[in-house]
Amino acid sequence: MMTERQLIVILGAGFGGLRAALLIAKAVRRRGLGERFRVVLVDRNGYHTYTPNLYEAATTSKETANYLKIKEIVAFPIAEIINGTGIEFLNAKIESLDISDGDIHIEGGQKLKFNYLVLALGSEINYFSIPGLQERALPLKTFMDALKIRDTILNFVNSGKEKVEIVIGGGGSTGVELAGEIKGWLRDIKITIIEAAPTVLPGFTEKIISVVGRRLKRLGVEIITGESIEKANPTKIVLKSRRELPYDILIWTGGVRASGLVGALPLRIEKRGRVEVVGEMTCLPQSPDLKLYGKIYAIGDAVCFYDPKTGNPIPGVARAALSQASVVARNIVADITNTRYYRRYKPMNYPYIIPVSGKWAAAKIGPFVISGFFGWLFKELVELGYLCSIMPLRRGLKLWLKSLWIFIKNDRLG
Repeated sequence: MMTERQLIVILGAGFGGLRAALLIAKAVRRRGLGERFRVVLVDRNGYHTYTPNLYEAATTSKETANYLKIKEIVAFPIAEIINGTGIEFLNAKIESLDISDGDIHIEGGQKLKFNYLVLALGSEINYFSIPGLQERALPLKTFMDALKIRDTILNFVNSGKEKVEIVIGGGGSTGVELAGEIKGWLRDIKITIIEAAPTVLPGFTEKIISVVGRRLKRLGVEIITGESIEKANPTKIVLKSRRELPYDILIWTGGVRASGLVGALPLRIEKRGRVEVVGEMTCLPQSPDLKLYGKIYAIGDAVCFYDPKTGNPIPGVARAALSQASVVARNIVADITNTRYYRRYKPMNYPYIIPVSGKWAAAKIGPFVISGFFGWLFKELVELGYLCSIMPLRRGLKLWLKSLWIFIKNDRLG
């Protein structure tokens, strides 16, 4: 008699969640374990968003590419990515999780009972309870956010206003990339970045901060550091120093927090609502007497992993999420095959890239910093490598070439 298959459930189809699902499903298929285990991927969106290109999607003119063309190169249908992999995709919103009984409650009354659970739910915008900010600022977190920013900018430009003023709250990588790209796209616009830290790109190396800062100034982006937004009024923001800045468009890239669904779980949670995990990316109960159902892992923006060398949480970058996904996949496969060869996650000095307008980027690879055209070229190669890791080589290459053509053409128009 056939026994009911055990469920390996991955919640979230971002960088980490998608990679974990693909690796686990591949191992299940290769080992002929499909009759014993189901791999289920759950996400409320039907597509996987390549978030590093959102800043370009937000600044691509309608003459260069319409909505459908931009979506094709930024948001990839999950059903197409997982076709033939054995992964079951459930395109639905998660209502609640019962990690003591192993129940995942899906909208519409559906319920899944997991044996292995991977929390890869990512993050959501953190407005820090700043009065008026959530109501008046445009975020850049999703594909639809990018389109809304683009359309809002174009509406102001086409309204005939002599000088459009854009304020970007948050001088991290997203704010810097967006500011540079807007300035390269529409030069006759005033852009101001507000950053609470002493410099833009807090947490990055001094060399990167320096070269990117010079690039922004050459583009004409105004930078205000050591200041934070205290209040957002309909046409101006009030800073902590009581200084007031007028704006036509206010964009918020100043912070994220773990998904509210994760923060509400009875797991060990740190102050930003992220789940604290240990070496094998396993979650810990809030109290020693709480028993968790099955095995629960967490990866990506949803987790807080303390670097054993520095004692500080590692940054929430895509490369970290992908590495964590590989560790979790390896550990789940080790468990279901009874090999018991578990892997511990070891943080590393991940390479990163900060593109700032057109064919220019600053890239840090180990101890080296490359800036300018070659930094941009490295960015494009990284993108090509990622696309080909989640889809067939021919399709990945085709999408990469299409995105390259659209964004380069948009640069020429700007």
